[in-house]
This record gives sequence, structure tokens and C-alpha cells, in this order.
Amino acid sequence: MYFILSKTLWFLAKPSMLMFLGMTLGFVMVLTTRLRRWGLALFGVTILALWAVTVVPLGEMMIRDLEERFPQQTALPETIGGIIVLGGSIDPLLTRARGQIAVDGSVERLLFFAMLGDARPGVPLVFTGGSGHLFDQEAKEGHYFEDLAKLLGIDMSRVIVETQSRNTMENAARSKALVTLDPARPWVLITSARHMPRAVGVFRNEGWPVIPYPVDYVTLPARGWTLTFENLGGQVLLDSAVHEFIGMAVAYVMGRSDSLYPAP
Repeated sequence: MYFILSKTLWFLAKPSMLMFLGMTLGFVMVLTTRLRRWGLALFGVTILALWAVTVVPLGEMMIRDLEERFPQQTALPETIGGIIVLGGSIDPLLTRARGQIAVDGSVERLLFFAMLGDARPGVPLVFTGGSGHLFDQEAKEGHYFEDLAKLLGIDMSRVIVETQSRNTMENAARSKALVTLDPARPWVLITSARHMPRAVGVFRNEGWPVIPYPVDYVTLPARGWTLTFENLGGQVLLDSAVHEFIGMAVAYVMGRSDSLYPAP
């Protein structure tokens, strides 16, 4: 039930959808005599919000804060329990439809997973990724991981593949059931830098000691505030940032994260 509600409510609550609905509803209200004034007001407010997102890099600033929450790892300890990478890099629906592995912009997760796996040949590897699609749970990321592993030269005899998780909370809980944890041997956790705070909070709450290994950056390092005119890019970044902050808040309220905004 949580999965269905989260997908449905997020579809309606993400900033780009709210602006689209606001403009649509405002236009419809303008066509009616009794609601024309309210429609003009709603349409105007929505247009101003769209311009604000276009000109003010709010989404970029929020994403940058998320990405810089956990620093990049320059050296890992000699003793680790294993390496786990979260799904989100493989498009299972497109892969199934085309019969060829299809990846998205988060493929850095798997590239660094392969690199670290080569550097630590004696430790177990875990790929955790099912399907986050609300209406099609048949095609799973984990089903196609082996195809990509062959391209990256990953030894599948070392890899545990978890295929049933639908979100970050299930990534941690379902993967934990497949491995043996040792508090003295933390696992390297690989995911996108903007997603790392939420992931770390969930894994810590599961009693899984992790070393955050953020990858897949989408913003430049901290810089002075500047105007922008990237309409679509601004909306995408804002949607992504709001999604992460809402996700952290919900996980914390549900008792599935150890902190409202996890930090090192």
C-alpha cells in the first residue's frame, strides 16, 4: 500500500506537475464567467512560479546541497564487508521491449561498482534493484543485470542479485536478508550523490554499517549564485531535489530512517 500511495501522491505533488495542473485549471476557470478572476489569478501565479524556476536555480542549489552532504571517498579501509550498489541505472521496460540492455543517466553507479569490485577481489558484491514502475512489476532491473555485467567484466559468481525491491527502504531490508553483516566490516554503499543522504539514513536504520560512496553528480561544485534560463533543466532538478527531501521526511516519520537529514 505504501508503494502505491507514494507513487500516486508524488505524481500529483511534484513541482512540475503542480505548475502544469495550475496552468490547466486556471485556463479552464478563465473560460467561465463566475470564476474568471480566480482563474486569471491562478494562471498568473503559476506562470510566475514557472519563470522563477527558470531564472532562479533553486533546484540546482538544492541538488548541490544533497550532493555535497557526503564527501567523495578518496581511500577505503582495508577491511570491508562488501560492496552494494542500488538500482536505478537500468531501464527494465525499455530493455525488455528492445531486447538490448538500456541504461539511463545514473550508469556511473555500475561503472564504479565494477571498478571497486576489481580492486577488492575478495569481497562479496550485491546489486539490489527490482522495479519502481507502478503498473508493470514484471520486468526487474535485477533480471537484466547479468547482461550489463558481461559488458563491464563483472564476475557474476561474486554477485548477489536482489530483484524484488521497489524503493530505497526495500533495497536495504531485502538485501540485508541475503548477506551476513559484521559491525566491524562496513559495506561500501554506491548510489547517486543526490540520493546518498536518504539511502544512508535507511541503511543505518536497518543496522547496516555503510561507507557512503557517492557518484553520478549532476551539479558543479559550490559557486556564487547566478541566474539561469534553463526552463526544462530547472524543473527536472527541482523535481529531483523535492523528491529526495520528501523521501527523507517520510522515511523518518515512518521510523525507517535514523535521521531527518542524514549526515556523515
